[in-house]
Amino acid sequence: MARAGFRRNSKNIGRILKTVDAPLKAAAAAIAANIDDDQLVRVDEYVTDRKVVGIVVAADAQARDGVATKAASAAGISPGKP
Repeated sequence: MARAGFRRNSKNIGRILKTVDAPLKAAAAAIAANIDDDQLVRVDEYVTDRKVVGIVVAADAQARDGVATKAASAAGISPGKP
């Protein structure tokens, strides 16, 4: 339920979300650094309605060993908790 007197400005919120990239890049770098050197890892950056940084690993490595999940945990990042 919206509070009285509050109006969301979606256009400006979108602009802000597209510019916040330093923390995303830092988190992605921390995760990528925790993935073993023998694993192929790629960091993708792109913009949708906000700035996005994705960590790409081989599907079989993630399915078998959970390398991305373990790397995120080692970096202090857990799913669903920014």
